[in-house]
Amino acid sequence: MRVVGSDGWSIRTSFEQQCSNMLYVRDAAGLTGPADYPVPPLSPPVELRAALAPFATPTAAEQWERWWTAYLARLGQAARVDLTPAGEPPEPGTDLRALFNAVIDEANAWWRESKRSYVQRTTGSAARRLTGQAGETVKRIERELGRGSAPFELTVKLLPMDRKWARRLRPTLVLASDRLWLDPAACDEFLDPIVRALV
Repeated sequence: MRVVGSDGWSIRTSFEQQCSNMLYVRDAAGLTGPADYPVPPLSPPVELRAALAPFATPTAAEQWERWWTAYLARLGQAARVDLTPAGEPPEPGTDLRALFNAVIDEANAWWRESKRSYVQRTTGSAARRLTGQAGETVKRIERELGRGSAPFELTVKLLPMDRKWARRLRPTLVLASDRLWLDPAACDEFLDPIVRALV
């Protein structure tokens, strides 16, 4: 976990494993996600597994959507984000559980490698400038308001995705793709209204 901040406020980032595992199951099986809020594929791409086709049913896609939505709701309501327990696996005996059982070990290994790659890309003085945009956004808003920020703690859960994407789960918790987080302009645009509501 990384923290940027000043006296009274902090923005913490960490790689979100449970959501990554859920997306890995979806991508490996070729399931469709929520139509009203498309969630991008993981990056690097997860190989579509032909052997999973018998279980990659429309029912499994519906089960996946309920699983995803329930976990995000629980994550958004947790008293302590850093202590949120991992989500439950899908219900036993379902197509989704068969998909989960078939790929969960691969999903965990994929997440570990993605996290290692992210840490490697964002280590060092030049790379730290990429990850420091959140602090720059807070400082810019402080200058515009002509005062220091009120105390706040914002948690950003990162996902390795193939495009810029983010979702606010509650006032102090967001889920964001690493591509958005490492793009200073996109990060600033996304964070601006969130930070303004907190400072």
